[in-house]
Amino acid sequence: MKIAFVARTKGLEYDDRIRKECISLSKKHDVFIFVNFEDNRQEEGLTSYGTPFKSFKLSSRERLPSAKYLLIKSLEFYFRVYPYLKQYDLVWSHEEYTFMFPLFAKPNGCIWDLHEIPFRFERKGMKQVFNYIEKKSRKILHANNHRIKYLTEQSVIKHPKKHDYLRNLPDKQFLESTMKDRNYKDFIVWLDGSDYVYLQGLSMPRRHPYNTVEAILNRANLKAIVVGNFDKPTLLRLKEKYGNMLNNRVYFAGLVNQLHIPAYLRKAKFSIILYDIKTPNNRYCEPNRLYQAIIMNVPVVVGKNEPMTEIVESGEYGIAMETDGDDLEEIDKSISILLDNYQYYHQNTKEGVKRLVWSDSSIKESWYFQ
Repeated sequence: MKIAFVARTKGLEYDDRIRKECISLSKKHDVFIFVNFEDNRQEEGLTSYGTPFKSFKLSSRERLPSAKYLLIKSLEFYFRVYPYLKQYDLVWSHEEYTFMFPLFAKPNGCIWDLHEIPFRFERKGMKQVFNYIEKKSRKILHANNHRIKYLTEQSVIKHPKKHDYLRNLPDKQFLESTMKDRNYKDFIVWLDGSDYVYLQGLSMPRRHPYNTVEAILNRANLKAIVVGNFDKPTLLRLKEKYGNMLNNRVYFAGLVNQLHIPAYLRKAKFSIILYDIKTPNNRYCEPNRLYQAIIMNVPVVVGKNEPMTEIVESGEYGIAMETDGDDLEEIDKSISILLDNYQYYHQNTKEGVKRLVWSDSSIKESWYFQ
């Protein structure tokens, strides 16, 4: 079978869900990726995991304001990619942004892989569009069952048999990776043998970046590494309050390729993963960095989001708080509980690798063979 992946993403080396799906599917099928990158660059090549790709530069994204006229931008992307799709048996369309592909696909010709809750389709009138896509799609995939239940409760989902979920578990390639990027040696020198906390994805206020970092700075014996972008206003606040102490205690690594992450994560003391619960997307979030920490034997502190609480409590892999991270005092208390019982939680994470690792069977053949 020839499968065309369609996506808009920051980068194919940073999108772990696409990487794992391509690796699993490529063992039996021919997979090609058609993509629009966040920086709108045009490029052709081969990913590090062996999947060929072609990216498109959209004139609508150059001419129109950012975060506006999304319908026009989505249409241009569709019409740019469409001529290439005739030679493929199945289109595997990623995220809400690519909804034109399942909308205009032939019946059962598309899988729509929703990494996030598609809020656009909760609006009046758009539910009918979603239901039309449901009927036409071979399958619509979600990050977890909590999101399917939410969309059902909101009367967005009308055809439940068309839906399933695919958890974003880390794979063995991630688990066994020994790759290091060019910043790793600098990080080790900076660390100077200290215990450190692994932090990732603190690019938005809703992930409580300020409280997360301040909770670490409140403890003299801990440092931290931040992987990924960091919320700029929060960074300014922290610099104003802590000055040089911030860079002495927190290493900002920037974007890191997925297979370079284990080098930074493997020896971390613990990890903190927080989302506010003001929106369903955050409330029902199940980030792969949670799984990544657990399978690397790194205990975690998480907020009260239902999926994360469910996972952590199922194996007692760390502390699930009673708030979502807006209470700094509770974060401090949770860190103390984790450190006081560290061997217990650390030992429990060793069982996580048996339950929380991606396999080729994570993708069900029934989704694309009918």
